Parts: sequence; structure tokens; C-alpha cells
Amino acid sequence: MNSHSRNKITISIALLSMILIFFPIYFIFFGYNSIIEQWGLISIIIVSVAILAVTMEFSRQKPTSRDIALIIVLGTTIAALRIPFAALPSIQPCTFLIIICGIAFGSVTGFMIGIMTPLISNLFLGHGPWTPLQMYAWGVIGAMSALVRFKPTINRWKLGLLGILSGYFYGFVMNIWFWYSFLYPHNIFTFVFAQIQGLGFDTLHALSNFLFLVILGNRILPIFKNLLE
Repeated sequence: MNSHSRNKITISIALLSMILIFFPIYFIFFGYNSIIEQWGLISIIIVSVAILAVTMEFSRQKPTSRDIALIIVLGTTIAALRIPFAALPSIQPCTFLIIICGIAFGSVTGFMIGIMTPLISNLFLGHGPWTPLQMYAWGVIGAMSALVRFKPTINRWKLGLLGILSGYFYGFVMNIWFWYSFLYPHNIFTFVFAQIQGLGFDTLHALSNFLFLVILGNRILPIFKNLLE
């Protein structure tokens, strides 16, 4: 199977699971609060199945030991870089580097590195019910970044825009999980509140991604791409 087909499979899994995670938003307008109240657990199950599906797709590719080592080394390195930035609210280089990995190595590798980042870094920062959603959000960012075709030099403003969108996407996933897990009653007002309360952190995340990618994106991309050669 060629890389284009593998990208399509991984991105399809990511998009389908994304729709299921966001599905409770539609229940607001029909008054199905009892379903929304259970969606915290349901979303974790959906995320776990999506992660398992991509992992199985990765193993079906029969990766070489070099491929596996690349994911482990980059995933561990990016996770380690998150820890010193923990004191700064939402400002860290993880999303920026996961985007670079998705562009340089493709959707499957980008997804795998994305899910490893919180899995490892939360050993130090604290695991909880938020970890699977963090793994999923970063994994999707890594997978979707593969849609940007690699070139020796990519328009830096295009990279910056991708960073902004990724920052707000990550925040939206975590905010919607916060809404259906902790806020009651489940209605449009609490949903909007959940998004507004995280807007400042999401904006800092998006802006830091923008700056990292605009300043460093085209310098780091060729370095990462050369790791395959």
C-alpha cells in the first residue's frame, strides 16, 4: 500500500472519530441530556478505539526497526520538551513539533508521535481522564498535518496558519470534553461557557504555535526529513 493510501486511511479514522466525539453538540437541541451525561465515558471509548485502529494500521505496514526507533525517539523527545514549559499556560513546542512530524513523515507516524507525547509527559505532569483526549487531539493534529505536502521550503505563513488552527482545535477538543464531563446542566449556555473559559489558554497555544512555525518551521523540517535517509 502506498503512502497516499495510508494517509487516507489514518485521516479517515481521525475524521470519523472526531464526528463521534463532537456528536453530543447536536443533542443539545433535542434535549437528550441523559445521553450527553454519559458521553465523557463514551468519548474515551471512541478515542481508545481510534488510537487502536491507527496503531493496527501502523503494525500492518510492517514497520522496520528504524521506523519504530524514530517514533520512540521523537515521541520521547517532544514529551520531554513539554515538561520545562509546564509552568507557562498553554505555551509549549509540542504541537509545533508534532505538525512538523506529520508533514515530514506522513499521517500514521504523525499520529503515533502525537499520541506518545502526552502518554509519556503525563507520567511527570499527571495522568487522568484527560490523557486519552490529549493523545487523540495531538494524534489528529499529527495525522492531518500530512495533508501539507512536504517541500524544501513551505510558505511560512501557511505553516503559521496551520499552527493557529491546530491550537484552537486542541482547545476545542479539551473544552468540549470538560463540558460534557463536568458542567451541568448540558445546554447551549454551559457549552458556550466551556469554550469561553478556555479561550485565553487556547489563544496562547495558537499564538505560540504560530511563532514557532513561522520562525523555526522551515529550518527544522529538512532536519526531520533527513532522519529518514
